[in-house]
Amino acid sequence: MAVTRSNAVCCWALLCLILVHLFAATLTAEEPFGYFRNDWNVIGLKDYEDGTRITPENRLLLSDKREAEIRFGRDLAPLGRKNAKTLLDGWMPIVLLTAHDGPVRYDFRLWASPMPAVKDWKAAYDWPTEGENFLNFVQVRATNTSDTSQEARLEVVFDLPEPERIGSVQWNLAAGASGECTVNFPFSPVPDGGGLAKVDADLWQQRTIDYWRNLIGSAARIEVPCRKSTEALLAAHVCQLIANDHGELQGGEGFYDQFYIRDGGYQIMELEEAGLWDAVEKAMDAYLASQRPDGRFETQKTQFDANGQALWVLWQYYMITGNRDWLAKVYPQMRRAADWAIAARRETAGTPFEGLLPQAVADGEYLWDGKHHIVGYDLWNLRGLECTAEAADALKRDAEAAELRAEVDDYRKAIGKTLQRVGTAHFPPSWELAGTHWGNTETLWPTPLFDADDPRVTATIDHARHIHGGGFIEGTIQWLGRPGAIHPYMSAYTTMASLRQGDHEQVVEDFYWYLLHSTAGHAFPEGIYYERRFAWSNTIPHVTGASNYALLLRHMLIDERGDDLHLLAAVPDWWLDDGQMIRVERAPTHFGEMDLTVRGTAEGVQVHLDSPKRRPPSRIVLHLPKSRPAQTLPPGVELVARDDQKQRWDFPTVIGKYHEIAPPSTKPIPGIVGFPLEEPIRTERCTTIDVSASANTDPFTAPFGVPNPGKFLFTGMPAGRVQVRGVPFEVIDPAKNDGRGLIVLHSPKAPANREWPTEVRIPVGKTGRRAFFLGNVHGWSSQDPGTGPWGAVAEYVICYVDGQEQAVPLITGRTIDEWTGSPQADEVVAGLRGEPWHLNVLGVELRDAPVREMVFRDLDTQAAPVLAAVTIEE
Repeated sequence: MAVTRSNAVCCWALLCLILVHLFAATLTAEEPFGYFRNDWNVIGLKDYEDGTRITPENRLLLSDKREAEIRFGRDLAPLGRKNAKTLLDGWMPIVLLTAHDGPVRYDFRLWASPMPAVKDWKAAYDWPTEGENFLNFVQVRATNTSDTSQEARLEVVFDLPEPERIGSVQWNLAAGASGECTVNFPFSPVPDGGGLAKVDADLWQQRTIDYWRNLIGSAARIEVPCRKSTEALLAAHVCQLIANDHGELQGGEGFYDQFYIRDGGYQIMELEEAGLWDAVEKAMDAYLASQRPDGRFETQKTQFDANGQALWVLWQYYMITGNRDWLAKVYPQMRRAADWAIAARRETAGTPFEGLLPQAVADGEYLWDGKHHIVGYDLWNLRGLECTAEAADALKRDAEAAELRAEVDDYRKAIGKTLQRVGTAHFPPSWELAGTHWGNTETLWPTPLFDADDPRVTATIDHARHIHGGGFIEGTIQWLGRPGAIHPYMSAYTTMASLRQGDHEQVVEDFYWYLLHSTAGHAFPEGIYYERRFAWSNTIPHVTGASNYALLLRHMLIDERGDDLHLLAAVPDWWLDDGQMIRVERAPTHFGEMDLTVRGTAEGVQVHLDSPKRRPPSRIVLHLPKSRPAQTLPPGVELVARDDQKQRWDFPTVIGKYHEIAPPSTKPIPGIVGFPLEEPIRTERCTTIDVSASANTDPFTAPFGVPNPGKFLFTGMPAGRVQVRGVPFEVIDPAKNDGRGLIVLHSPKAPANREWPTEVRIPVGKTGRRAFFLGNVHGWSSQDPGTGPWGAVAEYVICYVDGQEQAVPLITGRTIDEWTGSPQADEVVAGLRGEPWHLNVLGVELRDAPVREMVFRDLDTQAAPVLAAVTIEE
């Protein structure tokens, strides 16, 4: 069937057939672990401007704020957060989902392809050759796993901005039978059907599979015994390629969707080490175009680290390609940037910061006032000057190289002198000792600025791990710019410093904590609110998060250190056990391509090395545990026999370690009703509770007490009897209630010209099975960490006639969220929605006893919680 509208074109595959065959359902497979409560992913195409983000609720976000929702089962319940996303083959951008309705199992596949009308479909997979639009596919197989016939249903709708059913299908499945169907719809609307009604979904799925297999198959190959590690590496490559726009590196898809020199440096290094050269060469153009007239490289205004990072990126490209002609071409730009740094250092002459860069804004260090001297900016520009000196050497510009090295020596002395003056053993975020760790941790990585055993480096590692904010949490550095935040990809800089110091056991532990902080579909975050397992601001999949994972794995296996090449500097001992294998093929290095195969046997380790030949390293050093000796050592390879690791680290181990320390706020909330509802609402047995006496604000004029707040109103919110997610509610009409339609509790940020309640008491006088609350949003503090053992901003207390009480905590990201943000709370469901607002529905199971009243109580945090309506189901 096909449905064609002027503002949307969606086509059900013509073949919606019952496939009558016995199907052995694999229901015993263990659910893959995913850390995040907000599990996002993306489907899309390489280098297109947009991709289709898939929300934690498994809605598809399209152009023009349209959202597609998939509904299944006899009651057409929407897919929800409990349906975990995995990937085909563990890494491909074909998202797999499984859902159940009784004995019927629904298996979904979601993917993207070029628009079918393109003239050259192969080219269109690789680049938006014929426009930016692309086609999304949702394919489902419904399988009856029982021995009796069962009904199965499927529906796909555009839920926003206006509800619109795309199409539906219904099956009566015999025992063991399956039904298949596919729906497709473009990212952006196309007129008059666009010729999509006859699209062969299976053909386009196979083309999608073939494209990605061929592309990633042409890259450097790294396989290790840990399946999660290998799949996450491949998924990291794909994450980058989808996020790129026309060859320009981007920070994410649908967020940070622009070029950042800071993030891009590690992104392009990951592409280089993956051997994805076409993407690398296109990305270099953005760097060369980001130089200001004064010579400084910049993408983030008035922040100076990008200047040094760009210099390192240009040097790194030369080192990994050996392309001297290219280096000669870009060297004038490198020299101009170096000259900017040299001149900028002179601006601090005669001050306590002589020889360092001037004051500047620093978002990473969370110093926004521009009144601090940022240590990371000095470290990066020192590195940039060193890279420029090495470039001058390579080009036989001997006088310039000597001049630049003298500048580097003077810069390093100025850094040492200032550190001694400020009186810390470690490198702080700023020379004024303010801020949170960031660039100051990049001491030995990506190039060493100091000796590996420099006590200042060791002190910086120790401070990050054990002192900064109280030390690492979940194996990860804290970022103190936000309360309760850890930052995995920034933590990798400390891990890399430990790698260069030879602390292999710590690196392996860090590696698995990094891997833990990913989704079941191997998407990595930016920062994390660890107490609620939430990737902040929904910045996931984050491209630098993926890149730094890939770099960490690669340098555990292959690490260039000046003229030396180190192999297996930090790998888990069990990767070398009998029967295990590490395989590296076509890996680009500073010395040329190399292959490495390491097989564990009962007698020790077999090592086969095809060493790099373009510029042979001075030394090749192989690191092996003493319990796993090399059976044969490749010619010219030195062996370092290290101590065995005391603790086995693998993915199940780190999951177990996490569960031992998981904060209370991740524990289940007693009585919470999950959505979609397993048992449908019986509307005839529902009673709406009158909350009008407690209402205190007008949703249409000043919902949080601020007059004339512009668009920040509940414009379009219905009043009266409404059904929301199957639950009947009575929403107060403020015009009939003295201008009062919502209950909004206290916030210290709220206007002080009126009194805000800290709690309200709502009479009930009913016995019920379940209670449902409409609201569960807050204002004034979007990421409020809450208080108390639950980290809650408010609570409902259900008071029974027999004196017992039942508390339901309202926790940001779980049972409440910001009213103007995209819905994020994962134990409620977004009910009513408008622009820019939404209200959530929360359900709770009740005791079999009469309820006297319900208390809606603020817990004295910055957030102002909101309640609109309450319903009891008897």
